[in-house]
Amino acid sequence: MSASAISARVVLTRPQGKNESLARRLAAADLPALLLPALRIQPLSPDPAGLATPDDYDLIVFVSGHAAQFYLQALARRSSGDPWPAHTLAATVGVASARSLKDNSCIPPEQIVHPEPGSRQDSESLWRLLESRLGSMKRVLIVRGATGREWLGSKLQEAGLEVHRQAMYERIPEQWSPIQAGRLEQALNGTSPCVFLLTSGESVDAVFDNVRRLGLEHAWRQARFVVIHERVARRLQSTFQASGKVEPPMVKISQPDDDSIFQMITLAASL
Repeated sequence: MSASAISARVVLTRPQGKNESLARRLAAADLPALLLPALRIQPLSPDPAGLATPDDYDLIVFVSGHAAQFYLQALARRSSGDPWPAHTLAATVGVASARSLKDNSCIPPEQIVHPEPGSRQDSESLWRLLESRLGSMKRVLIVRGATGREWLGSKLQEAGLEVHRQAMYERIPEQWSPIQAGRLEQALNGTSPCVFLLTSGESVDAVFDNVRRLGLEHAWRQARFVVIHERVARRLQSTFQASGKVEPPMVKISQPDDDSIFQMITLAASL
């Protein structure tokens, strides 16, 4: 079925600034999108004296594009223009985050490690790339949010490396306004399918808290979902079980890039 033959509404829940390009593309395909960020990304301002510097580490892992953006901005404010050290690798769990490092241009491309396009974009894939290099490493910095998954850090510590963590932002659940709630209610209660994009476990929790607070839980159970990892799908399923619905929702798992997400949203809307 072509996108133009589909009648559906899409709810994009990524943080502000991450949804707009995809929304325009969906609109061009006659799939109107409602932008309802689940989380607000709040930068943290570490004491400049307490900012970990690349020269002290053999590897710096950026867990997201926001982690890379805020760290490199803080580093630029503090540094005197020193080049990125030749012995320090920079790693990301995904292609999009790696692109933000390359666009910054302060890190030589040959020192950036990330899973290839088309492969799983997660810590497990990055670990497989790093494992053979660990013999030459001693100290690792993980640049992240105030909270986050500890799997990769634990694996690096088990391998005998000294692991430090630098929090550069926090995720704050959004509370949707009455106007946003009204628009969501229209989308959920319409005659056409409603497809949600969910990109993290925290966003699943934040969206479900809003849905429950607004009294839209019954309609939410009829929605369709696109997620970017099996872990997000499991978190979503747990919310359905907690609300008494045993039957699993319709969930499609996509790669995290916009092209893949667009294709999967179109598929979910057409079924």
